[in-house]
Amino acid sequence: MGSSTTQAVAHKMNRRYLGVEQIDYINTVSVPRLHKVIEVEQGGISKDIDWQGGGIFVYVELMEKTGFP
Repeated sequence: MGSSTTQAVAHKMNRRYLGVEQIDYINTVSVPRLHKVIEVEQGGISKDIDWQGGGIFVYVELMEKTGFP
């Protein structure tokens, strides 16, 4: 997901999207960025598409696998 630029644009364009991240900064960069998008963040394409905010996203975290079956 990185800084969530692709996910932010997809969200604003009402597209379905899936982001994958394996580094811990998802909680300090990626998720807060998407919260800002929902709360009417006006960067990027916002003015071009008259972004008014809204929507939802779901964040899930996979459990670490320990041992083998």
